[in-house]
Amino acid sequence: MAQLYQTLRSRSVLHYSLTLTLSVLLSCSCPALGKKKLYIGALFPMSGGWPGGQACLPAAQMALKLVNKRTDILPDYELELIHYDSMCDPGEATKLLYDLLYTEPIKIVLMPGCSSVSTLVAEAARMWNLIVLSYGSSSPALSNRQRFPTFFRTHPSATLHNPTRVQLFQKWKWTKIATIQQTTEVFTSTLDDLEERVKEAGIEISVRQSFLTDPAVAVKNLKRQDARIIVGLFYETEARKVFCEVYKEKLYGKKYVWFLIGWYADNWFKIKDPSINCTVEQMTEAVEGHVTTEIVMLNPETVRGASNLLMSKLGKTQRRQEPRRPYWPMMLCGFSLAISQHCGAPSAKGHRRRFNYNNQRQRSTEL
Repeated sequence: MAQLYQTLRSRSVLHYSLTLTLSVLLSCSCPALGKKKLYIGALFPMSGGWPGGQACLPAAQMALKLVNKRTDILPDYELELIHYDSMCDPGEATKLLYDLLYTEPIKIVLMPGCSSVSTLVAEAARMWNLIVLSYGSSSPALSNRQRFPTFFRTHPSATLHNPTRVQLFQKWKWTKIATIQQTTEVFTSTLDDLEERVKEAGIEISVRQSFLTDPAVAVKNLKRQDARIIVGLFYETEARKVFCEVYKEKLYGKKYVWFLIGWYADNWFKIKDPSINCTVEQMTEAVEGHVTTEIVMLNPETVRGASNLLMSKLGKTQRRQEPRRPYWPMMLCGFSLAISQHCGAPSAKGHRRRFNYNNQRQRSTEL
């Protein structure tokens, strides 16, 4: 664990994030007599378009336990997680955000998961002087500092997939591609970035289709316009709908190449889904030969980091379930370091006011 925290200290990007995180904690009581609790409000997508919370919640609980056991990090405090299932749904998240904010105890930070929920939470959080840390949000739009001044994440932007996609198109000498996307900001902004990159590379997007909930018409349009190389950007639940339609339209086989997102669950196309009427055999046939891209987090340090520590405690089967699991302990350990460093800083000594949502003088965006 000592090496783990040394690794986190050395990461410049994370350090920048942690420095700003300290601003919202200027009103914590440091140090305090007896052990005080600091509450984290988290929204895990246990169901919905990206049910990554099923794997990330155990990782979060493990990381929380490791941090609370340490005597050199936050010795006077104990972190406690208060969490809900956001269902990866902004509407559901709106209700849950209200519950987190207006139900005691006060939370010192919010930690949402999927991009659509993080967008909602991050836009609102600054009104309550709250920092938002996300472990699973890849939307390029969330990089807008003017729109999301108190938002930080350990997961990289989805635009990092696009250079790889373009290089593959060039390697295989493809000059025309088609796209189909779910109409949400995370995929729209990713596709806008891809469009700019392929244009610079001399590659044409000949067909661009989108859908909100039902992809049937969009898939038919791809077939009608003779799309062959197709980039698909949508959540996992929508991916099953898309490929059920792909099977019906026979938009697969040797003449077609599908590029999909790599963070779906293993065997996502075999999961029983009442919203589609295709068999497992049909779905398996339709997805055969598709290409996926995913960001690999390589640690340049020789010491063991947060991801290494977590992976050593998880079985191989569990590791394959959700590649984003390491982002949670990395985020939580870094957050704990931030509070600990601030509470020990000379500027914090004697500062006894408790953090509250309405103290504009302690607003993080003004510091």
